[in-house]
Amino acid sequence: MKPLLFLCLGLLLPGILHAVEDPPKYAIQGKYSLPFEIYDPAFSKIIGEKPGMTLLANGFGFAEGPVYFSRKEGSDEGFLIFTDMVNDNINMIEWYGAKPFNKISNLSWSSTAQFRWPASRAIGQTSDLSGNLLTCEMASRRVSITARDGSVKTLVGSYKGTPLNSPNDVVVKSDGTVWFTDPTYGSLKYPQEANLPCNVYRFDPKTNDLTVIISDLVMPNGIAFSPDEKLLYVIDSGASMAAFTYHEDGPHDIHVYDISSNGKTVSNGRVFATVAPGFPDGMRLDVNGNLYVGALDGIQVFNPAGKLIGKMLLPRQTANMCFGGKDNNILFITSSDAVWAVRLNTKGAKPVPVLPGGDKS
Repeated sequence: MKPLLFLCLGLLLPGILHAVEDPPKYAIQGKYSLPFEIYDPAFSKIIGEKPGMTLLANGFGFAEGPVYFSRKEGSDEGFLIFTDMVNDNINMIEWYGAKPFNKISNLSWSSTAQFRWPASRAIGQTSDLSGNLLTCEMASRRVSITARDGSVKTLVGSYKGTPLNSPNDVVVKSDGTVWFTDPTYGSLKYPQEANLPCNVYRFDPKTNDLTVIISDLVMPNGIAFSPDEKLLYVIDSGASMAAFTYHEDGPHDIHVYDISSNGKTVSNGRVFATVAPGFPDGMRLDVNGNLYVGALDGIQVFNPAGKLIGKMLLPRQTANMCFGGKDNNILFITSSDAVWAVRLNTKGAKPVPVLPGGDKS
């Protein structure tokens, strides 16, 4: 049976159903009129008068970990690199920009190419300050770094001599430190033993110091900084203890912490928002501090006070997203078997990284 998707015209006309054919596997053209649910006028401003999701590619096992690199400073062109945990590879889509007439069209992107295989069941990714790719690899229990020459090395793989569990998501602070979550999802899915608590770590590549900053979450998952880096957001997805499991009484929350003035510790942890249906996964913030989180029904958007202001509904569970494009206003979304893009009237909280070796002039 072909899936039925709601048709959104203008801002939202509820109650109208539209049948959408299953799209072909890779690069396609056209926008899908998926619904945007608006709970606050602020969300209307973010999505604009005629929002539209564009399907870039599909046919993946489980798409995750998107990170966008600009070809050079201020360029229309760049690369979207994302993981596929099920097929054990990292993929790449070349982005040509919103064209013509500053709109996303079938001229905006390439077909999908394989970036790395095998990839040790890679999942969350980000860029460091030099534009190197950092990847959480569950099967190899490490956070790896892919340098400009293409070599892949271990950035961090153990804590006090004990192998990590299965790093899940990673972010980099403006001081160059690497913060990542280490639940036991990979250890449960694959023949591994988990010998460490499910911690959140801070790694300083200058000193090689690895410290535990949070140790009381059930399953720490997505992680992100506020635009001013005074707050740290961490998802606890303990409602899902393994693939295809859900425990209603388990945590499905976003927690927020105050970061100390020296940037080395956190305090005053509290629940920022509870996400339903399902559980939250990855997240990103825009320049105004609005938080975008992947959930069972697509992307849920919360304002800095923790109020749900809107949703971008998608056909399947959504894992993660990132901002990119020339103006840092394209939200690239990895949602189960597919990769989507939507242009927003806001920008990502973090600047777009430049591809190593790219011209920054």
